[in-house]
This record gives sequence, C-alpha cells and structure tokens, in this order.
Amino acid sequence: MGETLRIVGIRDSKLLVRGSPDVFVEARVGIKTPELSTFLLDLVELAYLVYLKEYKVIDVDGQNLNLGDLFSRYSRSRYDWIKFTTFLDLRNRGRVAQPGYGENVLIFEMRGQKYAVYVVEENSPLSTKELVSWIDSALLKNLEPLLALVDANGDVTYYTMRKYRLEDLV
Repeated sequence: MGETLRIVGIRDSKLLVRGSPDVFVEARVGIKTPELSTFLLDLVELAYLVYLKEYKVIDVDGQNLNLGDLFSRYSRSRYDWIKFTTFLDLRNRGRVAQPGYGENVLIFEMRGQKYAVYVVEENSPLSTKELVSWIDSALLKNLEPLLALVDANGDVTYYTMRKYRLEDLV
C-alpha cells in the first residue's frame, strides 16, 4: 500500500479528501478544491481508490478504512453500492465513468459520445414514469441514456434506452 489519503470533511454530499494531486489526476477522479492538495470525491470514486489497494484511506477520526468501513460510515444512499459496482465495471471495461447528476447516475464518454447510465438493482420497483423522466433528462443534456441493471451477484447488464412516440413509428 502506497499513498495515504485522508478524509478531512464532507462538502455538498461529497468527501473532502487530502492527498497527492497526482493520485487524483492519474485515477481521473475528484474535483480540485482551492485548498492545497484537497479534492472533492463522490463515495464511489474514493471506494474505487480503496478497491485498487494502492491507497490507504484515513477518516477524520484517524482510523484506517477498508471498503466495508468506507460504505458503512459514509454511504447516504441506497444506490451507493450498486453505483460503485457499475462504476467499477465500467472502469474495468476501459470507460472512465464519473458520478453524474443524480444519486444513481454515472456519466462516461466513448468515441465522442457522452452517456448517462441510470443504475438500478434487479427486482427493485421502477415506474415507467420515473424511467421516461430520466430518459428525457439525459436527452436534454445531450447524453445517450443507458440502463445498468445490477443483479444479486453484482453482475451488470446494460440496456440502451430509447424514447419513441406512436406518431414516430408510423
């Protein structure tokens, strides 16, 4: 284990983490803050660095955190674990995913096209209205909508989402 990252606070639902700027730049995570060597990271971004096992993470109380500790202390959404699973899957596929504009949305770019990934858990209720609203939101942001379905084993299946109106099909 090399570099030590220190959680120094929480700002705007993100973790304020201090460490060498090279770590964050190389991993392509976080948002630089005006404070010296401090970045704002979504929980899934910091979890990714912990998962890589190249970094030691210390919380505000000085305790060393493993992946389970990180989620048990800082998870605020029921989507955090499946969002991390999808984030990791996309990174393993060579996609540089980043947290998106919603608690269960990730964004990545591939071949000049930007995608919004809506992360859901298998067997969780999802209304048509909610899904259509999210598709509209992604399209308004010029993002290609994808649905990531995470099963009980942590496997992720992706579905391309389209919106059709009956008038368009005639």
